[in-house]
Amino acid sequence: MSTTKQDYFSVFSDYLKKNGLKMTRQRRLILETFLGVEGHLSADELYEVVCKKDPRIGFTTIFRTLKAMTECGLARETDLNDGRTRFERLYRTPRHHHIVCQECSKTIEFYSPELEEMQAKIASEYGLQPVQQRLQILGVCKECQEKTNPTIQFFDNDQIFARDALKIAMATEKRGIAFYRAGAESSSNLPSTQEAFLAMLAEEERHLKGLLEEWDRLIEGNPGIVDAPVFLHFDFERLQEIFPPASKISEGLLGDMTEIQALRLAMEMELEAYEFFTEYAERFADTQGRDVFAKFAAEEHEHYTMIKSELDRVSKKKDS
Repeated sequence: MSTTKQDYFSVFSDYLKKNGLKMTRQRRLILETFLGVEGHLSADELYEVVCKKDPRIGFTTIFRTLKAMTECGLARETDLNDGRTRFERLYRTPRHHHIVCQECSKTIEFYSPELEEMQAKIASEYGLQPVQQRLQILGVCKECQEKTNPTIQFFDNDQIFARDALKIAMATEKRGIAFYRAGAESSSNLPSTQEAFLAMLAEEERHLKGLLEEWDRLIEGNPGIVDAPVFLHFDFERLQEIFPPASKISEGLLGDMTEIQALRLAMEMELEAYEFFTEYAERFADTQGRDVFAKFAAEEHEHYTMIKSELDRVSKKKDS
């Protein structure tokens, strides 16, 4: 579910109460203004916007409110290399890094699991316990290089993250469909296995249909995010580690396997998919993208259970 303004107000109100403070009209207006302005705001920039609504609110009040929002996890300070401390939303927002154009100040947010793993590995080699990891790539955007007017657009990262997560989930389902279709064709000499693979094929196709419907709903409500910059950078080659390409199956991957071996291979792949997407879901806070991965992981576990049940049945039959 998307985070609403009321979620922010509830978190801030609870924080204020714990610290013996009240949700005053001024604090509410400052938070509301912060949520209503896109991008990364400095205290000065927020002050200018707030003053247009209520010129009686001073800069000190705004700065202290921003600090309180940071302390309770609603915002975080960030430096975009322009000499000003800026603030961005943090609550239920995927952690991310920044690409910053030094000419037009356009900022693109992104996340890469592989990059995170590399940074953690490097820190470990130096015996460092990371507290936080931030990366900035500074340069000149394509539009500024070509001397055209830069287009600075703001997108809801939660929505873009959900878009990218759905792309990964759909790509995985398509590989699963290819595997079970090829597996069913290659196991004609193993009727029970072929039947199990056909059942899994139907399951994968049903899940892909559900993902496509979810994709349509997401895009229908946010058509602009289709062409938004990629937020979640994912190495799609990693999917080959879970489901082998159909070409390998056609070349005889299942040809020399017994019924039990073929089912065990499918079961292991479903377990790998479940563990893979569970790990991805746990990387993120309560976001739409996390929900996509968690739901997909649950479906892969359901597939694992179905294959395991068939494997147990065949094994018992062989032993009897």
